[in-house]
Amino acid sequence: MRITKMWPQTDWKSVWNNLNPSPVRKSDLVNWYKVIHDIIPTGTRLNRINITNNDTCTECGRRDALEHHFVECGEGKQTWQWASSKIGRMLRTSAENIPRVWLTRPNFRLWSTQRQRAVLSMLALFVNFRIQKQHTLTAHDLMDFMRRAKRKVYMQTDRHKLVANFLPVIETSQESGGIKVGAGKKSKTLVGHAYDKSAK
Repeated sequence: MRITKMWPQTDWKSVWNNLNPSPVRKSDLVNWYKVIHDIIPTGTRLNRINITNNDTCTECGRRDALEHHFVECGEGKQTWQWASSKIGRMLRTSAENIPRVWLTRPNFRLWSTQRQRAVLSMLALFVNFRIQKQHTLTAHDLMDFMRRAKRKVYMQTDRHKLVANFLPVIETSQESGGIKVGAGKKSKTLVGHAYDKSAK
């Protein structure tokens, strides 16, 4: 079944449009495209096409759907906590307000264009980091991975036009385990910074 039929309520035009502005390598975008189409070999995918007899994760025994693969299994919770805290800083909100669904159906729109590209870059890089089979890779490994990618982006002459100065949040130290990154009213909502169609 086509992914657009599996999730008919998703604004797929926005999803496809969001894949293009991200200033990451084409290979990273190709991998993200596969994830969005749910064609990477998770347990649920392999079971759905009758390759395996069950949909359990070979690492932990839980149901191996996309969300489990990226933010639950192994070091997934800790790595997503770190990544979502950094995205939260870009949006002046807390990590809890960053939807996991953005990893698989990024149909959101942010202001400004540079902020949009920076967040998309973080999501694409996170997906490519977690798509690796080494589930023991930690948040520190993710931090190094993101830093190397950020430096490559900032070597481009049109860096300011692409992502402005949003990506340096990757270099900042974590506070309180990377969970609370906002304060006051701004930490409770994305209103004014994001319109998330997937939250409907």
